[in-house]
Amino acid sequence: MGSAETPAAPRKRDAERTRNAIMRAATREFSLNGFSGARTEKIAAQAKCNIRLLYHHFGNKKSLYFAVIEAAYDDLRKKEAALSFDLSDPLGCLEQLLRFTYSYFENNPYFEGLLRAENMMQGRFVRKSKRVPEAAAGLKAMLSDILVAGEEQGVFRPGIDPVNLYVTITAQSRFHLSNSYSLSALLGVDMRSAEWRAQRLDHCVEVLRAYVCAGADAQPVQMCHALHQ
Repeated sequence: MGSAETPAAPRKRDAERTRNAIMRAATREFSLNGFSGARTEKIAAQAKCNIRLLYHHFGNKKSLYFAVIEAAYDDLRKKEAALSFDLSDPLGCLEQLLRFTYSYFENNPYFEGLLRAENMMQGRFVRKSKRVPEAAAGLKAMLSDILVAGEEQGVFRPGIDPVNLYVTITAQSRFHLSNSYSLSALLGVDMRSAEWRAQRLDHCVEVLRAYVCAGADAQPVQMCHALHQ
């Protein structure tokens, strides 16, 4: 017969479930209302726990917000790191990263809200994190490897900066989301429709190809297509 489960085991699982529920509720609340507008009472209610239990796990509102910010970045970096890149096809690698980033922002709207909230506070909390920049170092190294491979194979033009390129990929992936209501009204298109967003992704891929490919002064998109075949 197997040994009986100790009383501490279910208590530990209950504590983990409670902590995870608080984190989910806090992610939503901070994303929608920012740090100042978020209410710990609402977070506790959404997590179905009392406020004292919330403070037991996280200490205070600032610590909870900090945990949410780090967890949000951790999730993105972990999923980026899980991507499998074939450096023999550097253009395919960049397209894969763009499609992943585009999809990630589209499927994780609370992350966009957290970025907006943190930027409104001038990065007050994210600048205190050691984990966030450490994880980003792996992303920069990965992008550098792809760009070096592309340049050595004659696919990419020389001198592309990996940081600027990632900022461009991120902007392509989130600008239309954070401004969809105003831009839709201004331009008379429904930027929230699945059809428009699929077309937008195709456009982003074309822009990426035109920017990175060798011979960018002479029909870059067509040349890139030829090199990619």
